[in-house]
Amino acid sequence: MSHLGIVGKGKDAIQRMVPSKVIQSRVYKRTFQRFASKIGLVYFGYVDQRDDEHSLIRGMTVSTKHRDNHYCIGSFEGYDITLVERVDTIHYPGKPSHMHNWVIMTFDLHRPVDLPHVFMGLHSHSETFYAQFFTKFAHFAKVDLEQAGVYSKAFLKHYALYAKADQALSAERLINPTLSRSIAEQFGSLTVEIFEGTVYLYAEHQRPSTALLESMLSRGLWLARSIDHQAGAVPEAA
Repeated sequence: MSHLGIVGKGKDAIQRMVPSKVIQSRVYKRTFQRFASKIGLVYFGYVDQRDDEHSLIRGMTVSTKHRDNHYCIGSFEGYDITLVERVDTIHYPGKPSHMHNWVIMTFDLHRPVDLPHVFMGLHSHSETFYAQFFTKFAHFAKVDLEQAGVYSKAFLKHYALYAKADQALSAERLINPTLSRSIAEQFGSLTVEIFEGTVYLYAEHQRPSTALLESMLSRGLWLARSIDHQAGAVPEAA
């Protein structure tokens, strides 16, 4: 047997010994690092939510036990952007536990006025997800968009809009029929939250890839600009 054959088999054996989760983690790390380098973000990797050194990504997925990996932060085309992979197991009494993993990208808005806290969720989210969601945000209710008869069937088929009852009209003005139609056409399975002057884009249970991150970037920038445009606060591109 040649030395080349021995070496080749040795490499295969070593690869088989490395757990698939380790290999997957390395692949994801390279994906986030390359994307961060490409658009000028700083890559930090894992961050402890109890560490004050990094700004915690909040929003609907924040909890006392989530884990944040591949944390990146910086600015691109006039917007401050944060990116992270978040993993958490959601529990709710009487319902099966579900492990969730999200790729989250946030965009800080330039709009100078207060915005309603809204969540644009998929109908396909699990019962456990929505049970915990309404426990965390007990003041939220589904905004009745069908009654108006002006929202596209494609949007209503995939998404529901949630907000405080006393902010329903503000939520409709924010996610208006024109905006919602573009979201239905372009966002695929991404979900959206707008909270405390920040746009959150969530990709759930999707393999982090360059294509996914670039898609989230382009759609997030478009949505942030669209919201800022309503207030005449669109920043100049970098």
